Amino acid sequence: MNRVRFGIVFALFLSSSPLLIGWAQSGALKLETFDGTVVPLAELLDKQGVKLDADAAPYWVALVSDSGKVHPLVKDAMGRMYFTDKKLLRRPMRIIGRLVPGSDLLQAINVHSLKDGKLHDIYYWCEVCIIKGYESGACACCGAPMEFREIPVKK
Repeated sequence: MNRVRFGIVFALFLSSSPLLIGWAQSGALKLETFDGTVVPLAELLDKQGVKLDADAAPYWVALVSDSGKVHPLVKDAMGRMYFTDKKLLRRPMRIIGRLVPGSDLLQAINVHSLKDGKLHDIYYWCEVCIIKGYESGACACCGAPMEFREIPVKK
């Protein structure tokens, strides 16, 4: 039974993978690396004297790059973690992704945290199904709570 669950979840993951969707839409991805901090866009705008409507605020976060460039994040399968898990905000991050053509919108393809200058994989783990996800909450397969993991990247 677990093999069937795994197969279904794996197939769903592949079919909605941002990487595969990006390739299908653009033919090839131009990936870039962005180091910075993900913050609610309302905070950035407030510092500039702009008040974002309260009903819009939960739907906008942005990566402020180390060079000061602001890249609003696309809320999709990979970027969603920054919208649903507040502990990922206001921390050093490295996002590998692509800028949506003609904009500064950033679509995340791969994400890492930076702790003490070292890369860490960040993801959510279901101990029951033994699967990795990229969003806090319940496992899509069995409904068990997903556990946040932050593991140093091995070189």
